[in-house]
Amino acid sequence: MDSGNVFKGLFYGGFASCVAETVTMPIDVCKTRLQMDGAGGGVKMYNGTMDCAGKLVKSEGAGALFKGLPPALLRQSTYGSLRYGLYGPIRNSLGVKPGTPKHEIPLSKKILAGAGAGALSSAVANPTDLVKVRLQTDGQLKGPDGAYLPKKYTGMGHAFSSIVKEEGVLGLWKGVGPTCGRATALAAAELATYDEVKTQFLHKGLFTEGLLCTCATAFVSGFVSTVASSPFDVVKSRVMGQPLDAAGKPTLYDGMVDCFLKSSAKEGPMSLYNGFWPNFGRVVPRVTIVFIVMEQLKKNFG
Repeated sequence: MDSGNVFKGLFYGGFASCVAETVTMPIDVCKTRLQMDGAGGGVKMYNGTMDCAGKLVKSEGAGALFKGLPPALLRQSTYGSLRYGLYGPIRNSLGVKPGTPKHEIPLSKKILAGAGAGALSSAVANPTDLVKVRLQTDGQLKGPDGAYLPKKYTGMGHAFSSIVKEEGVLGLWKGVGPTCGRATALAAAELATYDEVKTQFLHKGLFTEGLLCTCATAFVSGFVSTVASSPFDVVKSRVMGQPLDAAGKPTLYDGMVDCFLKSSAKEGPMSLYNGFWPNFGRVVPRVTIVFIVMEQLKKNFG
């Protein structure tokens, strides 16, 4: 996962993340819709991932499965780049000497490095994440009378400008708390697990370096990171995607903690794992694609 220098690592991370984001976008759209489904105690629209995908295609066309792709790619070119590119440098800054065998690096330093890279990158990329969620949930939200609200945005540029106009520049950082919480948990689990599990697989001779090892490691890493990050992911989607009143203030949740408490109280604690399987179904192939692309880039270009 480490590259020859920081700049290569940043580019490899961003490029690999964009490839993976494009391939898994339909799953991400369904995941976000399922996470918002029933928010605030409303009636659920979908019975599962396939039902969600089918209803979206039927009502809005196949292009609906790629809603939010432009801001998602913009996000991955920054978030993905920083998250994967900074993991190695942050880990080494914690006292790990260059050239240290990976099986000798403490797991705690891998976790701290992943958490730091995730928190920093998500804070920087929050505006693109917010726009992606708004576009993905546009047309799904209901007003006080229970009727569906009309679509609000025509595209990425319009969403950016509308948010700034109605909510101010800082409105682009709405939901930054749960976003950073999710990214910290996700990156700490994903990067540290991938690094540690792959190291142990190779050290114990269970696998040799190659595609099979990458896929097996990515599966374990994807499951652990999905379990760790799903509650934050649900809260992030709900806080970012909730309707606003005429003054631009949120109508369902006051913030991350409020969303955690209300969702658990009204829908039960397991509501924090809404969309778990599409999330898992997205994370595993995404992680696999990212690391395959990064390993190939590192192998061919250093």
